[in-house]
Amino acid sequence: MRIGGKLRRAHRHMGRYREIFTVLVRYGLADWANRVEFDFAREILQRRAPKELLSLSTEERVRLAFMELGPTFIKFGQILSVRPDIVGVPLSDELKKLQADVVADSFETVRSVVEEALGKKLETVFDKFEPKPVASASIGQVHAAFLKTGEKVAVKVRHPGIERMIATDMEILMDIAAFLEAYVEESRYFRPMETVSRFARTLTREMDFMREARNIINLRDDLAGNKDVRIPKVYEELTTSKTLIMEWIDGVFLSDPEKLKAKGVDLEKVASQVANIYLTMIFGAGFYHADPHPGNVLVTEEGKIGLLDFGMVGRLSARVREYIEDLIPAIVSGDSDRLVRIIIKIGSLPQGFDQAALGNDLADFISYYGSVPVSSLRLSEALNEAISIIHRHHIILPSEVVMLMKTLVTLEGTNRALEPKFSLISLIRPFEQGALGFLSPMRQIGKARRLAESMRDFLEYVPPAVVDIMERFRKETLEIHMEHRGLEHSANRLVFGILTAAMFLGSSMLMSAGVPPKIFGLSALGIMGYGVSLFMGIRILWAIMVSGKLD
Repeated sequence: MRIGGKLRRAHRHMGRYREIFTVLVRYGLADWANRVEFDFAREILQRRAPKELLSLSTEERVRLAFMELGPTFIKFGQILSVRPDIVGVPLSDELKKLQADVVADSFETVRSVVEEALGKKLETVFDKFEPKPVASASIGQVHAAFLKTGEKVAVKVRHPGIERMIATDMEILMDIAAFLEAYVEESRYFRPMETVSRFARTLTREMDFMREARNIINLRDDLAGNKDVRIPKVYEELTTSKTLIMEWIDGVFLSDPEKLKAKGVDLEKVASQVANIYLTMIFGAGFYHADPHPGNVLVTEEGKIGLLDFGMVGRLSARVREYIEDLIPAIVSGDSDRLVRIIIKIGSLPQGFDQAALGNDLADFISYYGSVPVSSLRLSEALNEAISIIHRHHIILPSEVVMLMKTLVTLEGTNRALEPKFSLISLIRPFEQGALGFLSPMRQIGKARRLAESMRDFLEYVPPAVVDIMERFRKETLEIHMEHRGLEHSANRLVFGILTAAMFLGSSMLMSAGVPPKIFGLSALGIMGYGVSLFMGIRILWAIMVSGKLD
């Protein structure tokens, strides 16, 4: 089905399509749409972006366009900001600035949502409920309240109707992604449809506050023995998919270091506390709060580190942990060849992948950062350069790996704002080598067990399969099915070219034989044949020029 036809037939979303294309054109981001005729957007595409906007960088224009397009696109941009292997480090860094400036719902609207979700009147649950929200984001808003039992709580309420709006935008994003994959060849490296599908799954989960509640409970259990951290308690009996009610934590956010200093807080100690808490989560259970932004971390009156906003969490599977176990020694030893093999094993490779070029880039990377003293090494700088190399070679890493890398980058940035000499890499070493680390004896035993299980499965299934193939080959019943992809256009052009050449040769034979009827002494049929062959030749040359390649 042609994408243009699909868009034209989507009458119920036509207004939103026009709005999106108008914004993209205004910010100079719709040149790709000129490659296909859009009836509904032809007039829009003829407009030009203002010069003052074109003077901005592409990354800035993308961020501003996402801001104007509303909550779904803002959330999409925020999720893309943690995938620099897909969009590149510059755009990833720019998209981190996206903040949802969402108009808060009225108190009456909030009341109806909460009462419907809880099945009770507001006054029967809360002794006091602040009508004005303390924050309003793309998915929901947060109010302060007091329960009948006296505890102060934070009440997170989902915006009503957000599901319908997001569903509409997700359909449109999928259509745009399908169009890009079909008509904009350079976009295929970034797998638009796969990226949008993953975003849809992430957003669906984030809209369900029961999932966020479970994240908080799991992290609270994992860190129960850590006296430096405070995770809010969740009131499960009052939490639904539309409302999340949790303990209110007072304190000073890391985004306000001057206020922390005024209270006599040791910023260097706080930076170490925050880093150790995150490294315990990462290297311990492999389940961690994945957004250590200064606005999500605070210092309580007792000097504990409070964590907020658990919509984004990271998980490390056993397989990814094994990859990291292999990566660390390869980097430390400066073995670029081994590092290339590990990345090839981890990542999804594009067509025409150049292994030698990746090896050269990684050799330069290791040569430079291997000579930098640990005290001077900025982990965020090294990780960003590594991601840039991977992005340049169009390698897509597992989301778990990228999430971990970006969490470490954000963590170091947050802590360096508190203590400029902070070194995250010096704190990581004891974790990777200690009882919680990836290189601990228990992890090595687990890795050996998984290897033994894999060998058992191999010996159980592969030999019988080989015997079956040999038996089919002996009986001449073995069938091999091959599928050729992307050859249809090449085959059509080849046949068209052969017909053009045949028409030209046939016309030449008619001309040389002087086959009547004649015009000015020349064969009329030959002249007509030359004309048809000329038209066919121009037609195939035009097709080649439009596609930009000869296949």
